[in-house]
Amino acid sequence: MKKLIVSVSVAMLSIAGFAAAPSSTWFKTSDKGQINCENIRIGTSKARIALENGEKIAVSLEDLDSYSIDGKVYDKKMVYKDGKSTGKMTYMRLIESQNGLSLYESAELDYESIDPLQTYNKYYVYNGEAMHLALNEASLPSVFNFFGVKWSYR
Repeated sequence: MKKLIVSVSVAMLSIAGFAAAPSSTWFKTSDKGQINCENIRIGTSKARIALENGEKIAVSLEDLDSYSIDGKVYDKKMVYKDGKSTGKMTYMRLIESQNGLSLYESAELDYESIDPLQTYNKYYVYNGEAMHLALNEASLPSVFNFFGVKWSYR
């Protein structure tokens, strides 16, 4: 009897997994707007995109404003250092938005590490396109609580 219940449960979970809607993958450019697609691969200067109709295109990163992969949204944002604009843009993952403010996560290279590809996450709050606050360890808990995001120190 137990084997029958386990078998039926596994079968139902498998069917439920197939029935789930696929995660939304899209990209947005200023001239074309938002376009749904099957797959996006971000390179050093271009994004290679497989559209839903099977067509493959390449979009310059200069033209790509934002994209979504597996339900995670990445927006192109200005990079600030010591409160001043560097003139460079990077893609940051949108974590949460509230009251006109948006919490973003950015993976940045750790230049002090032995591994040249070692990164760490930095968090920023943007008000529209302008950076409002760069988070540090002291401000991280209160800002995450404001946005209703669960956090923990590792």
